[in-house]
Amino acid sequence: MVAEKRRFQSQSAEKSFRATQLVEEHPLSSVTIMFGLGVGVGLLVGTAIVEAGRRVTHHDTLAEKLTCQIRDVLKNSLPEGLSRHFS
Repeated sequence: MVAEKRRFQSQSAEKSFRATQLVEEHPLSSVTIMFGLGVGVGLLVGTAIVEAGRRVTHHDTLAEKLTCQIRDVLKNSLPEGLSRHFS
């Protein structure tokens, strides 16, 4: 049990170090990706809140179409490891 915990901590530390190293090597790309993710998530959450309050028949609005387009652009432009979380 203790050996498994140490192995898990070692793997977590290694992944954290690799992520830190990647951000240090590519700071502008990292900031751009995180900004885009923040905007995308904000749009998705905003759309979900608006749709939850709506009780009429569903019609695609301009905001919904833009949200879908932004989500598709983000999903297609992110690395494969991150884009699978937006499927």
